[in-house]
Amino acid sequence: MKDKIIKYTKKTLLWTLTPVLILVAGVALFMTLHPTFGDGPNAGSLNKISQSKHYHDGHFHNLVKTDLMTESDEDSYSIMDYFFPPEDKNPTKPLPSKKLEINNIKNGTYTWLGHASFLMKTNDLTILTDPVFNGATPLPFGGKPFPIEHPIHIEHLPKVNIVVISHDHYDHLDYKGIKDFAQSVDMFFVPLGVKAHIMKWGVSEEKIIEMDWYENNRYKNIEFTLVPARHFSGRGITDQSSTLWGGWVLKSEDQNVYFSGDSGYFKEFKKIGEKYGPFDIAFIDTGAYNQAWATVHMMPEESVQASIDLKANVYFPIGWSKFDLAPHSWDDPIIRAVKEATKKNVTITTPLIGETFTLDKLPQENWWQGLRG
Repeated sequence: MKDKIIKYTKKTLLWTLTPVLILVAGVALFMTLHPTFGDGPNAGSLNKISQSKHYHDGHFHNLVKTDLMTESDEDSYSIMDYFFPPEDKNPTKPLPSKKLEINNIKNGTYTWLGHASFLMKTNDLTILTDPVFNGATPLPFGGKPFPIEHPIHIEHLPKVNIVVISHDHYDHLDYKGIKDFAQSVDMFFVPLGVKAHIMKWGVSEEKIIEMDWYENNRYKNIEFTLVPARHFSGRGITDQSSTLWGGWVLKSEDQNVYFSGDSGYFKEFKKIGEKYGPFDIAFIDTGAYNQAWATVHMMPEESVQASIDLKANVYFPIGWSKFDLAPHSWDDPIIRAVKEATKKNVTITTPLIGETFTLDKLPQENWWQGLRG
């Protein structure tokens, strides 16, 4: 009898574990072979990475101690919340947006494309940040953008001269998008280690400038400076923080712009503001937050404070209204940001996705009202 039980148990375990092992092996093979996960740095990049004072023990490190997950039960987020969100969490209908008009994109204009992607034009050059026009994950399910009235695809854009990348997370570095831009874009500016990813996707090495924190490069009379952010990186299971992350200062003769990428709040914002400010406009991470990861994404109130620290004349909240990436309702970031900006007397702009504007005529419509379930 005992032998029969053992034999039955072994058979049951075999039938139970085999599909799991096959699935795990399939995922591992997919992550090893599919190009969306990027590549490791070549010898030239490795040499530069090894010389960075922010890199040791095989990883890049933040300027201040940063626990990626904090001990908090508030706003807990489970897999069930992701697949079955509350009724009022996401928009009830396609978000209002503007049809992208290429003729409106002139020197001194800005155009938000959703999340952390925006166009700016200066010196007759068009700069695009963190271009993501597909999903926010490498998997065929999840991470889809919210429906909008006028979807924007790469073929709708003007000629893009320069692409700036903040870090290699999927909602900021899009494999398909980079492949589409590989031949047409003149130059890519990326943090240390990210060059390997986009080279694998077809970008020529001579068209990539990779940089460390507080390093700057001048290209066609525009100065590009990578500045610290409080975040992390990684596209796979084993490569966390193997590439650098950061914000950017983009300075031309007539524009001085700050772009945060993703970041938690830290005192370095004041240093950046003192060294490179005041900024005409600051595009600041204001979404995908949660108490459990409060050190690597700002709450809206912190984003407003960051704009003050940075000495920004105009605060532009980014990182919201495109993807469902956190427990909060889709419009919570902008509601709280507007409230705090009003309280702190901070000038805030709230354009529609696809809307092109200038600093002397800031969009400030509360277009998100009435779209929650």
